[in-house]
Amino acid sequence: MNKISSEEVERLTKLLGEELEHYKQIRKLTEEQALLLSKDDIEAFNDSLNKREELIEKIKGLHQEKEPLVQSCASASKSANPQSEGLQSKEIDTLSNQIREIIKDCAEINDRNILSMKEKTEELTKKIDEQSTKRKGIGGYVQSVPNTPEMFDKKT
Repeated sequence: MNKISSEEVERLTKLLGEELEHYKQIRKLTEEQALLLSKDDIEAFNDSLNKREELIEKIKGLHQEKEPLVQSCASASKSANPQSEGLQSKEIDTLSNQIREIIKDCAEINDRNILSMKEKTEELTKKIDEQSTKRKGIGGYVQSVPNTPEMFDKKT
């Protein structure tokens, strides 16, 4: 029977708490990104994406550190003091569930942001196509106008 020490449980709880805080920051950034998209503030949007990427890298580091602890918890049987482990397990479960909920929220907000970005892209593409069509139309008129130096040098 494998047992996980109380220090390992405390460490896992601390790591999950840190991870939860990072995910809360990611959710906040993702919500802000929706506002930035609506304002067409692409520079601030890109900065926000960079900040989110930094948080994701921190979470990856936490994952690497907590994975052995998660494995130990999963394989450990009930300890000699089941009440203590039960409380610690509930705290770990609560933190894990909160993290899952935030990830779900972020995914939904991100999907809406992607849809918004696609709509804006399609709108801008349409405007560019219209400008291109207008430019081609103007090009036809420009060809029919004489472009000789005598035309411009004469004083009337």
